[in-house]
Amino acid sequence: MKRKRIYAVVDIEGTGSPASKNGITEIAIVLFDGQQIIDQYSTLVNPKMAIPKYVAKLTGISDKMVADAPVFETVAPTILKLLNKTTFVAHNASFDYPYLKYFMEKAGHKLQMPVLCTLELSRKAFPNLVKHGLESLCEDLNICLDNRHRAGGDALATTKVLELILKNGGEKLSESMIIKNYGE
Repeated sequence: MKRKRIYAVVDIEGTGSPASKNGITEIAIVLFDGQQIIDQYSTLVNPKMAIPKYVAKLTGISDKMVADAPVFETVAPTILKLLNKTTFVAHNASFDYPYLKYFMEKAGHKLQMPVLCTLELSRKAFPNLVKHGLESLCEDLNICLDNRHRAGGDALATTKVLELILKNGGEKLSESMIIKNYGE
């Protein structure tokens, strides 16, 4: 019997790019079994550096908010446990997965898992839509997007996009787009 796929829908907010010169300010993970949310995790993270003003304005996350938050190394074991035996999902996984992988490795943990990008998936599932950014996609698909540019809000909206695709016959499409050894 085939094991049911568990999706770990992840969103990261950071101080900028590339990861090697920046830090994570917030992470959210929504565990989704293809039909319902089975667990959620979200935390602010102290990036151990100042948050640029434009990033603070975009995300609403300030230096003061993260001052007493745990550093990434403290939350890494919890994140690793949540991601165990799941498929990593993000809207623009080519940003979130390498970013998280970098910080997991820096914290002494190996991150190697199948990856699914809902940005790429939405382009195949909804080819008639002009824009596939999360905000536009949610607007076009009537998906509520609360707390835009906050990890929890974006992860929940991404989960709803994935759920809509799966419920409308997109399981084979999504399976075909999962990258087994992303970045290897």
